[in-house]
Amino acid sequence: MKTYYHIFNIIHISYLKSTKYKMPIKYTKNEEGHFVCPHCNITKEKQNTMHYHIRKHEEQVSHICKVCKKGFLQKQTLDLHMKSRHADYLKAQGNEAAKVCCPFEDCNFSALTKGNCIIHCLRVHFKDEVNKIMNIDNETKTITCEECDKDFTSSCAFYYHCKGCVPFDEDSNKYKLFQGITA
Repeated sequence: MKTYYHIFNIIHISYLKSTKYKMPIKYTKNEEGHFVCPHCNITKEKQNTMHYHIRKHEEQVSHICKVCKKGFLQKQTLDLHMKSRHADYLKAQGNEAAKVCCPFEDCNFSALTKGNCIIHCLRVHFKDEVNKIMNIDNETKTITCEECDKDFTSSCAFYYHCKGCVPFDEDSNKYKLFQGITA
């Protein structure tokens, strides 16, 4: 004879299987307060970054490309993949990939993401301003922001960061054009 408790457990287990229930990820931190991957011991400062890193180990891809069947953890990554690798497919579907254009006259740069256009503007159109706060260690290739002393191992990360540290002339037309894409 099945008891109420036994029937409840059967229903509960069936529900968990039908919803593809996964155990929650347990996060551990090191002495610096960074999250440590249980699979490869890599560390990440932010929990959401570690979350996606661990999901890569567990191969939990939930967004699949219709064209090449490649899997992605996030929809925005799939969307960027479609724009960069399958623009013809999107065009045939009536969804042409919108590009972000550089706001400066006589510059024909365009990018698939706003972030890449912002980095372009900082590298090209605000080169002098950025160079005042950018210090590159030639041995370690570490980039230090002289304004806030934060270190970066990636130039893209530094450029995206420095938009908050560069002492811009906020009354200049150049700055106002730039603000048009950063808003």
